[in-house]
Amino acid sequence: MTNLKLLLVITKSEIGGAQVFVLNLAASLKKMGFDVEVAAGAGNYLFEELKKNNIKYHYLNSLKRDFNVFRSFYFIFDIFRLLKENKYNIVHLNSSNTLIGALSAFWIKPRPKIVFTFHGLSFLDKNYEMNSLFRFLSKLYFKLFVNIVDESVFVSKINYKESLQSSIVKKGRVIYNGLDENNLQFLEQDNAVDYFSNLCHCDLKNSFLIGSTGRLAYQKNYDFLIRNFKLIKEKIPSSKIIIIGDGPNYDRYIKEINDLGIQNEFYLVGAIKESYKYIKAFDVFTLPSNYEGLSISLIEAVFAEIPILASNVGGNIENVGGAEDQVFELNNAYDYINKLSEIQKNKSHYIEFNKNLKKEFSLDQMVKEYINLYRSLFK
Repeated sequence: MTNLKLLLVITKSEIGGAQVFVLNLAASLKKMGFDVEVAAGAGNYLFEELKKNNIKYHYLNSLKRDFNVFRSFYFIFDIFRLLKENKYNIVHLNSSNTLIGALSAFWIKPRPKIVFTFHGLSFLDKNYEMNSLFRFLSKLYFKLFVNIVDESVFVSKINYKESLQSSIVKKGRVIYNGLDENNLQFLEQDNAVDYFSNLCHCDLKNSFLIGSTGRLAYQKNYDFLIRNFKLIKEKIPSSKIIIIGDGPNYDRYIKEINDLGIQNEFYLVGAIKESYKYIKAFDVFTLPSNYEGLSISLIEAVFAEIPILASNVGGNIENVGGAEDQVFELNNAYDYINKLSEIQKNKSHYIEFNKNLKKEFSLDQMVKEYINLYRSLFK
């Protein structure tokens, strides 16, 4: 049944894990004969990539990251207009601000099926910066609107479990995010190290490189690495850290790095297009996040076949196949440094272990499971 017409909806078109998910799913569905379109808010990345893949897209000015009641009504109208004009069979909503769009389907005949993917459950995480009132309202919002969708999807088992325990959903399914190994063109380690040596104006060939890709914001918790870098150096003297990404905390991080006098060993290199290409330079890929859903950057590290050391939050433990020696207790410097040291001593073991994880996060498997879901809605 490939004659289904689908609309995938995402809050922003800027680069990010959920946007990569939407792009990969849309492109794969189109190749398999599905009629697929995408609607999104502001940003360039997603729209540019959709255009390259010949996928029709719609810009929705009403979709923003920050929540606004009046703009939400505007968004409901925007989605209603799209549904009425295009007669979609399925509307697949992604990210919390799109969920309210499910209301639009009630005024459409025949009513399209609604799928919602939870790309994380940050408001349930005790480490998420949110006051108790907004936490309560967020929970209430999800409880109200998830009940009117036809299928809820979670990107990690832990998110699904938390959602059941909090009575947000009564049922759902888990589908891991996936990547296409054939489309991941990694630079070999030596070439990637040379790239960063030029970028950082420093010879990094004999360094133990700890690297990460992520937004410079509270969620990713890069403060932890800055605060504890001197302790890391005591244990592994050749250590240097490279963070790829930009964000609201950039200026503060630069000041902290300079104040600690580690500016020649701790590098914030900014956003890099197709940043995954360069991560083989890293001896270990690290993600000290305060909270996560299922990290696309960790999946990229799995496909790059490099060791991982991530905070034990959200789906990170699932990213590493349940390997407790590749996760650390959040903000526990002692645990982090000891596990980092073990990775340095036994790097080949972690490389071999992570090679076997790739099949869990293949794009083919992800797309197959979503197609099965879509078809099941019409049985």
